[in-house]
Amino acid sequence: MISEYDTTKLSAEGYRVLVEETNITLPSGETVNNGMMFRNTFHLRGGKNFDVFVPCGGRPESIDLSTVNKLIVDGKSTIPYIVEGANLFITQDAKLRLEKAGCILYKDASANKGGVTSSSLEVLASLAFDEQGFVENMCIREDGTAPPFYDAYVKEVQETIKRNARLEFEAIWREHQQTGIARSTLSDTLSIAITNLDEELQKQDLWKNTELRDSVLEDALPRLLLEKIGLATIIERVPDNYLRAIFGSYLASRFVYEFGSSPSQFAFFDFMTKRLARLN
Repeated sequence: MISEYDTTKLSAEGYRVLVEETNITLPSGETVNNGMMFRNTFHLRGGKNFDVFVPCGGRPESIDLSTVNKLIVDGKSTIPYIVEGANLFITQDAKLRLEKAGCILYKDASANKGGVTSSSLEVLASLAFDEQGFVENMCIREDGTAPPFYDAYVKEVQETIKRNARLEFEAIWREHQQTGIARSTLSDTLSIAITNLDEELQKQDLWKNTELRDSVLEDALPRLLLEKIGLATIIERVPDNYLRAIFGSYLASRFVYEFGSSPSQFAFFDFMTKRLARLN
């Protein structure tokens, strides 16, 4: 918690104000009467220069149409970049107002997927291992140390999150450059396109092509799990619906990230043709 932060590491102009604190004097001489109020309104304070704003906590709708103009001066956003790490911190209409004022903004739906990815891959490991294997490889020992596999798996999950984030960023950036549509809008557009394509893939017989299925799963599943357990055993242990979801979402996301949210009718045929050609 921020209460454990070593304040000796702060610069002469730095400060830490906890929500329960009152009557705190900042290095500038300003007095903070109420720490909670200071936290809730800090992002709206003017007269400061910002490089980037990454809200990673706080209440939903902390910036809305009634307050967003405090971050816009002479028609230009006072914050050049915002990456919304906290869910729903900025309302959608406020996001659009900031983007119109020149802010480069990536919304929570795109910037905050790491938790979903890490939890889903943790569940995958619990399903793929048998009970003994899970205890030996994924559970903290009595002495408080983690198994070597666990440490390595955490690092691979982190790399997966970084790779997915990079693909999403590049897809939104590219489509914005091509269309001029707000990035916060494109975030939702890409998500809907991936979901719709995934649903269509689930209705088709692609999963029954075992060569294609295995090829996609080998790309989509964590390398360490594949090496430790083997694809055949993973397919045997993990519920079919779970693997089908991984199969569909992987194909759908890679296609949309490469071709955009509104590709030509031949794009997916070309995408799958190339994918199938790799099997030969």
